[in-house]
Amino acid sequence: MEINRQSDEDEIDIGRIAAVLLQKIVIIIVTGVIVGLIAFLISKLYLKPVYESTTMLYVLNRQSQTTTTYSDIQSSSQLTKDYKLLITSRTVMERVIGELNLDITASQLASSISVVTPQDTRILKIVVKNNDQYKAKEIADKVAQISSDSICTTMQIEDVNIVDKADFPISPVSPNVKKNMVLGGILGILLASAIIVIRYFMDDTIRSSEEIERYIGIGTLALIPIAEETNDEKKIKKKVMKDKNKKKKVPQIVT
Repeated sequence: MEINRQSDEDEIDIGRIAAVLLQKIVIIIVTGVIVGLIAFLISKLYLKPVYESTTMLYVLNRQSQTTTTYSDIQSSSQLTKDYKLLITSRTVMERVIGELNLDITASQLASSISVVTPQDTRILKIVVKNNDQYKAKEIADKVAQISSDSICTTMQIEDVNIVDKADFPISPVSPNVKKNMVLGGILGILLASAIIVIRYFMDDTIRSSEEIERYIGIGTLALIPIAEETNDEKKIKKKVMKDKNKKKKVPQIVT
């Protein structure tokens, strides 16, 4: 029986919390809208857009000059990790910086470049991110050109084919303004709800006889209503006080 009563109290508490949140629903929604608008303005005005340009290389380590064997394909797949390191090597990065007159370091350029290999392929996908869409394409093309020469020289490979030249990015990949605005709105709603719930738990004021019975365990025998004065009663009371003050001011005649 004790367990059932405890579970009933838990259900009542949850229902009470839901009722408190429902009472403050306007505040919660307004807070969500305000935080969402703040996230929108920050994303639109203060965060720089990032553009992404992609180019692809095809590398095949051919052991025979006439035909491509299965061992050639397998060897190329195993060497893709070496190719990825060569593409972002300091030598390649410094050559790209020198030819494009970039005002960044080799490590900064390498951090903006990612090299991935699609599964079960010998294609190297070079992705360059930059705040300038023209620079992103220019850097991607130059990295593909210089890295293909470096791979051929270092790995003693006959040739590296550029499958696709770098594409020109039209729209930025980040920041996602709509996503940030929605996440900001959700964060604002959760934050307002959390504050309301915390204030509810910290408020130990007893407002009804049901709360007295629930928290103290003592039933109430009767309720004493506190009646507020009406406007007419206030006027009558004010008039009586005014008449009393006038009587006090009347001088007494001494005979």
